[in-house]
Amino acid sequence: MALTFVTLLPLRGEAVDRGKQVVVSSSAPAAQLLDTVENAIWAADGQAADKPVYVLYSTDCAWSKRLYDDTRSLAGKVQLRWIPVAGGTATGVVAARDGASIAGAFNGRSARLPDTAAAQRGLAYNQGVMDSVNYQMRPYDRSSTFAFPTLVYRTRNGVKLVAGNPRNLAALPADVLATSGATSMPAGIAISAQPISLVRSRNLPKWSHRQATPVVFHAAPSPQAPPIDDLGKDLLIPVSGIVGTTGWIEVAPWGADKRKAYVHDPVMARMATLEFRVKPQGGQWQARDTVQVREFPDAEAPVLETLNPGERYQRRGMVDRNGEAWEQIVLYADGTTGYVKR
Repeated sequence: MALTFVTLLPLRGEAVDRGKQVVVSSSAPAAQLLDTVENAIWAADGQAADKPVYVLYSTDCAWSKRLYDDTRSLAGKVQLRWIPVAGGTATGVVAARDGASIAGAFNGRSARLPDTAAAQRGLAYNQGVMDSVNYQMRPYDRSSTFAFPTLVYRTRNGVKLVAGNPRNLAALPADVLATSGATSMPAGIAISAQPISLVRSRNLPKWSHRQATPVVFHAAPSPQAPPIDDLGKDLLIPVSGIVGTTGWIEVAPWGADKRKAYVHDPVMARMATLEFRVKPQGGQWQARDTVQVREFPDAEAPVLETLNPGERYQRRGMVDRNGEAWEQIVLYADGTTGYVKR
């Protein structure tokens, strides 16, 4: 997808580079970036809701605190929508979503949480939002070192991202394009409301993408959750669980100790929890006709190979499922098995 660069300056996390800007002018990527921050779990600060400025920040960040202090002069001109991503009091802002919680969190005070687990899930969702901003900015800068705070807002020329504190805060209100369509109830609230219920992946230790177009991973098992990474064809990635019967698969692209990602693949999600037992059986198996060898003993399972009549393979066992008989054969020299319907 081609991107048009209106302004392109390197994004870095160091204070000396604070205030660097990128404007995304192409409609599709601009809309996706704006949708990502609009649906984060943000807290409103100020009444000018027609001029929202989204701020990804840490409650422990001195630069974020400085931005908060400096923007008191913008009251009535813009509405800052603070998206807590990190910090010891960040969950208090996620839970309360009001101006008082923003100010209190910067001072080390946090309102008592009615549901700490829910607030932690909301904070994790916002961390996915930050991951998504890094992912969406790869065509512009691959360093992924965005400073706290990072501002995102709509302008006449597209969606602007400012990494770090803006150099001229007084000019910010004039730069923000007024709009009446910004949401007041972010999708992230509903998405993170309930804990993710996982079932064990019995048959799928790793998941691979089999299409030519890269697949996108999401920060949560929902098509509305922000995109955080992608994967090319035939690359394998560890599976950590299956999200119930939703068709979503939880994967661990950055290792077991990192945050998880989610991919929607209903067929393979079902294959991962397929119940069957292989009855050992030896001997040779020979194809009588042209047959398809499937990855699992199921008619919807992916086809591994198509064999011609007369081809012979070692038989490993038999499977009876729902009145259908499948033969398990050793398909490759590394011991990989496949299934052919009898």
